[in-house]
Amino acid sequence: MKDPIPLSASKIKKAQSCSWSYWATYHLKVPDKSNDGASRGWVCHLIFELLGNPRHRKLYDEAILKDSIFKCEPLRRLVGYHARRLNVNDKENLELINNMTLAGLHFDFFGARRGKLEEGISEQSFDITVDEGEKLYRLRGFIDKLFLYKDKSLAVIRDFKSSKSIFKGKDLSDNLQDLLYTLAVRKLFPHFKKRQVEFLFLKFDLNSTGTVKMPEVSEEELEGLEEHLSQIQRFLDDFDEYDAVSNFAGAQKYPSDGSFGGPLMCGKDGYKIFKGKPLRDKEGNKVVAYICPYRKPLDYYTLKDRKGKIIRSVFLEDKNKITPNIEAGETLKLTKYEGCPYWNKSHSNIDSFFD
Repeated sequence: MKDPIPLSASKIKKAQSCSWSYWATYHLKVPDKSNDGASRGWVCHLIFELLGNPRHRKLYDEAILKDSIFKCEPLRRLVGYHARRLNVNDKENLELINNMTLAGLHFDFFGARRGKLEEGISEQSFDITVDEGEKLYRLRGFIDKLFLYKDKSLAVIRDFKSSKSIFKGKDLSDNLQDLLYTLAVRKLFPHFKKRQVEFLFLKFDLNSTGTVKMPEVSEEELEGLEEHLSQIQRFLDDFDEYDAVSNFAGAQKYPSDGSFGGPLMCGKDGYKIFKGKPLRDKEGNKVVAYICPYRKPLDYYTLKDRKGKIIRSVFLEDKNKITPNIEAGETLKLTKYEGCPYWNKSHSNIDSFFD
């Protein structure tokens, strides 16, 4: 029996939202260029992890005192390097990185507001496998900040969000990330009976609308969650190419709760339109519309092991970044991705798509 694949909120949500997107991401491993928002968020999280280490308290104090991460030389160099690497080193992106990072640093970054702290952890990792009768699942992930208050038997789970909108609809009322983080902390720290998940939306006022505190999850809800995860585990462990074409986002209805889903996930080819004309940025350039990275055909390179399993993939221009280990049986192969079969009208017969 093969090991269960590790589950996460993002992986489960992707499978539920669009079966093809899940297949392209985790099975075909089609490379995807991060957008500016994701890259900015990555840099912010890097700084939060760094400054959460007590060894770097002086850097935190300097950034707070000067009210800028760029007036602290070590932070300026670090952010500058990664911002260039991720192509978000223009003035607008750097200003957003600075403002979002400062927002998180100013908001009870060390968890002192709730009283005496037993332990504060940055980037709490977990890889939990449960195999108990009908319960069989594996959870893996990271918690941005975890504060443990022994006197209150309270664990506060904090997640930083760099997205441009706050939770709406199901994302607010039935948030999977909230449930999975709560379950993970219950398994890791069972003696902390109270668990509070809070999401900090760094683009908003964290003292009002930008902080979303989720209601406490009951033990009964967690038991039900474990049963549900076991079902998801079985489905994803056996996920194949026919499951991949079973639930296209483009074939679904538009979400009625204001959340991002259905055909919205497919996006469109071209530019954003405002009042009948292409929207332009501050420099006068047309703003490219969002489009799913798996919608259009693409040529790329895949690195495979001796058994043909894909290890990683890169764009054509990044071929020199990977070198196959010939002695280990690795191969580098040019791969042609035909695009999403829902949108690729030349493949009306799904069976032929996989030939």
